[in-house]
Amino acid sequence: MTKIGTKLLLGFGIFICILIVHTILGQLTKIKATETHNILTKKISPAVKLCNDIKMNNKDLFLLVSNKVADSKNDATSNRINKIIEDELPYHISHLKLLKQNLQPADTRNRNIDAIADYSSKSIVLIEKINTLLLTSKDYKDEIKLNKATDILNNSLSQLLTEVDNRVSLLQIKYNKELEDNFYELSSALLRNSRVFLLTSLIFICFGLFITYRNINAIVKPINTLLDSVKRIQEGNYDHRVSIKGIDEFSLLGTAFNQMSESLKTSFDQINAKNKELEQFVYIASHDLQEPLRTVNSFTNLLEKDYKDNLDQNAAIYIQFISQASTRMSLLVKGLLDYSRIGGNKELTLIDCNELIDSLAIDLAALISAENAQLEVGELPKIYAFKTDIRLLFQNLINNAIKFHRPHVTPVIKIKAEELDDFWKFSICDNGIGIEEDNLKKIFAMFQRLHSTKKYAGTGIGLAHCSKIIEMHKGTFTVDSEIGNGSTFYITISKHLMESKNGALVVNT
Repeated sequence: MTKIGTKLLLGFGIFICILIVHTILGQLTKIKATETHNILTKKISPAVKLCNDIKMNNKDLFLLVSNKVADSKNDATSNRINKIIEDELPYHISHLKLLKQNLQPADTRNRNIDAIADYSSKSIVLIEKINTLLLTSKDYKDEIKLNKATDILNNSLSQLLTEVDNRVSLLQIKYNKELEDNFYELSSALLRNSRVFLLTSLIFICFGLFITYRNINAIVKPINTLLDSVKRIQEGNYDHRVSIKGIDEFSLLGTAFNQMSESLKTSFDQINAKNKELEQFVYIASHDLQEPLRTVNSFTNLLEKDYKDNLDQNAAIYIQFISQASTRMSLLVKGLLDYSRIGGNKELTLIDCNELIDSLAIDLAALISAENAQLEVGELPKIYAFKTDIRLLFQNLINNAIKFHRPHVTPVIKIKAEELDDFWKFSICDNGIGIEEDNLKKIFAMFQRLHSTKKYAGTGIGLAHCSKIIEMHKGTFTVDSEIGNGSTFYITISKHLMESKNGALVVNT
């Protein structure tokens, strides 16, 4: 398993442990609550109810016997007394004795139960004796029997029933105490479990937070470090290296990133060296090509000047072709040389585009006047860019807009700008001849001409220059056009340009 996977699994394991502890504590609490409920419902509650029933029977019995002794005509009282001593009281005594099965031998409640049973049995005997003494109405007229029954009631029976009541009260105290103890034990268990639950939860939560923090730090920090390193590489700092400590996957990723950076630096150095060689080659080639071209032009001019009278018409035409071809060749070589020099000015400066267009209008004043062109310029922004290249960009586009105008139609060139989130968007609109849809992409390539040199002069390099300048400024270069209705060139230039250590323009993010 990976190191990061182990850390994530540990964090997940903490969560599982919390759930397990919660489940165990909940089950223990449930078991304790069930046990206490069973004790209350099967042992204590029946005993308390039985004690209450016995006390009520004793009170009823004493009152009933008292009424019997006082009133000879109360048959219902006699019947109720018989029911109690024959059914209810023996039933309660028998169930009271069953309570001893749940008691320990040394429990004092055993003696109280035995005493209650004994006193109750003696009470039944005394009540039966009173019933025998006062069996008929004649017996109530016999003072000896009546006095004897009254004496049994007030002395012996009263004492026995009082003793039974006292013993039952003692039992009730004991069972109520046991009831309170069980409730206290249950509440203590619940409190104890809740404390353990709270303590373990806090421990696991703190530990989980610690593990989560460590995991986040172990994941997010290397990612941020790698992201910062990517930005530095993007800005052209190929010497930057990332440092990620540890033995996990991010450390391996950091090592791979450094290897990639080293490879990029090597490749970039090689590309720079090749580019410098190419620039030097283009410059030397262009410069060296100019010499023989100038020589050809010079000699063709000499031939035309010194031997004009000796040349026939065909020879004059040939010399003219040679002169025109060498001139076009000279222009092409100069265009190549200018193309290779684009971006040579490495100074990123703040350019006022309105001032730039005004200065271009002055430079192109002769052309504008000759074609009676109109230049309409809106409010343009100030941008950071390579001034010489941006000047060449607008110069080529304005020059083309004037050059490719419709016959007998005054050229009108409109230049506007629009601010976008991350770019300045310029539009250069003309009312010229327009471009066929099939040729809209071809015009940006090197040496692509849509018209003959007889009709429109040029080398076919101007828009290639513009495309390279816009690409260098991290923008886009597009065109919309319709034959006979002119063209609109759209340029975007990044608002966040900055120079990298190697002098290239990059976008500052």
